[in-house]
Amino acid sequence: MQVGQAALIELTITHELVRHRLPAVQMLLEQALAQRPVRLVLDLAQCPAIDAAGIELLLSTHRRLWGSEGRLALRRPTARVLRLLEIAHATKVLQIDAS
Repeated sequence: MQVGQAALIELTITHELVRHRLPAVQMLLEQALAQRPVRLVLDLAQCPAIDAAGIELLLSTHRRLWGSEGRLALRRPTARVLRLLEIAHATKVLQIDAS
């Protein structure tokens, strides 16, 4: 870990990750990424749905973290969200923590 770098940031997503809700979520993610976390955890246990734009936001966040040697983890996605991530093959790229 470098000086000025956060070890862990955890955010809980309580709304749908869908196009019209993404600006607020993206602003929170930008604030988290500005702290250069080693690990960013998004708790999705209360996130009822996700669409293609939401999946793209997660993949973009993953790429940005990966480029700065950080990691993104998705914690406890709902069955519906997990299924949509699987259909999009995002589970092959994103770290999913079901527990």
